[in-house]
Amino acid sequence: MGQDGSRPDYHNLTKNCKFSTRELHDWHKRFKKDFPSGGIDRRQFIELYKKMFAGGPGHEVDAFCDQVFRRYDADGDGVVSFEEFMVTLSVASRGTRTEKLRWAFALYDRNGDGLLTGAEITQMLTAIYSSCGRESPGVRAKETTTTILRSADDNGDGRLSEDEFVRHASDCKAIKEMLQGF
Repeated sequence: MGQDGSRPDYHNLTKNCKFSTRELHDWHKRFKKDFPSGGIDRRQFIELYKKMFAGGPGHEVDAFCDQVFRRYDADGDGVVSFEEFMVTLSVASRGTRTEKLRWAFALYDRNGDGLLTGAEITQMLTAIYSSCGRESPGVRAKETTTTILRSADDNGDGRLSEDEFVRHASDCKAIKEMLQGF
């Protein structure tokens, strides 16, 4: 759709998401009403996210919101277009379990190297716990990270690959907790 707010190619968009052209048309009407400029900028996105997951302000919450924004803003232009919004919404609402887990993994993989380090896991958990208003989020995040790595790091390299993350998402209580926080 781009910044001009023109009508998206619904037929083409159905190839990238699990919504019908009719559903896309309806969603687009609502999107344009809420975001007349045709997109959601970083500031708007973070405000919306904080309203949905209010747990208190803080650096960790802002960092987490920023990371989520970057996952939505697939082309990196600083604005979440209607198409980007719908593709992500499609994964979240109609994606398979594996698609959702792979999306979550990419969200947590802050540097995009295909591996989750202990620091990345701790950073994301601290942000999640902070946004939920939990006490001592940093301490709890470190403890949970240790549990995750102990139970899901199959090759013992101190990091989780996407495959390890997906494979252990159902049998590792700490990963399940991490996913529920999002």
